[in-house]
Amino acid sequence: MLTPQQQALDLIQKSHNILIALPESLNGDSLGSALALQGALKKLNKKAEIACADNLPEKLKFLIGADSIKKDLSALRDFIISIDTSQNKISRLRYETASNVLKIFLATPQKIQQQDIKLESGPFYYDLIITLDAPDLESLGQIFISHSELFFNKSILNIDHKAGNEYFGEVNLVEPTAAACAEIVAGLIEKLGQDLLIDAAIATSLFTGLIVKTNCWQNAKATPQALNLASALIIKGADQETIIKYLYKTKPLNCLKLWGRLLGRLEFNEQQKIAWLFSQKEDFAATNTTPDDLPFVLDELYDLFPMINLSVVFWQNNDGVWALAQSKNAERLQKIAMEMGGSIKNNRLMIKSDQASLSGAKDKLAILLNSLA
Repeated sequence: MLTPQQQALDLIQKSHNILIALPESLNGDSLGSALALQGALKKLNKKAEIACADNLPEKLKFLIGADSIKKDLSALRDFIISIDTSQNKISRLRYETASNVLKIFLATPQKIQQQDIKLESGPFYYDLIITLDAPDLESLGQIFISHSELFFNKSILNIDHKAGNEYFGEVNLVEPTAAACAEIVAGLIEKLGQDLLIDAAIATSLFTGLIVKTNCWQNAKATPQALNLASALIIKGADQETIIKYLYKTKPLNCLKLWGRLLGRLEFNEQQKIAWLFSQKEDFAATNTTPDDLPFVLDELYDLFPMINLSVVFWQNNDGVWALAQSKNAERLQKIAMEMGGSIKNNRLMIKSDQASLSGAKDKLAILLNSLA
């Protein structure tokens, strides 16, 4: 019986036009792995496109090829107009467009009857879909919602390293012991071309995935296998300095100022390892920031205090009090969402509170968290 990796290689080798679909929660691992795989497939003379409904994060734009990602899919298939010419030959054909209408002109000896004309769908352009870092099809967001027929009609190679993956593919290359999707993709590329396919750009993309998922080698995913792969990628030309520069050293000064102001009002629950932050309107005004910059604040908080189980920042808009909660425990966020509503993206939960004040919103959420403990 073939292993999942062997089945994956078989699918790839039989395919020519490949779609690499990424979840809306775009990160350095999913994007880096996709760009690396795309680069390797192109060297094998295969057409490969990457699609993601999410916006490209500013800090990942340094990756070569990142600007070519599609936010939507077009021209998925041809639509064919068939005309029966067994009794009525076409001597000339022309077309013109006017007022958003395409007109096709056919010259024939006799009148063409409606029953002689048939409109049918041609085959889909893509013959294989590869998903990366997606626990389920729904996590692909609008890419899946708008083109579900494509996903239900074509083979899917599902590549992931999370234990919670739903194994939705025809082939499921899911390895929970891997540090990142980049580790799985690197092994796949090696089998496709004995690692001869890996150049400096591909090595940099794969190294980015390892850096992101191991938090720059500071968490349990920094396994010996991941470190060995990192060493091999550096030999291949992975630009570690550029990766670190864009992911960790290039930080907007105004966002750092906002983070500093909020850190001065930090409340920390030592027992539950919960950090509470509160942002006033004057904080945004003084630092030239907006609530869109608050994810940066939570990320910086986790870098400084990795022992935190949950961090929540509250702020007030003209339409009420809002909260952004971040946790490495996705199940915890889902439980909060079930009780209070909101939407989860990138391991963050956005909530609109029914309380009139920041302190009231914090107290209500604290009571809920106590009941869930």
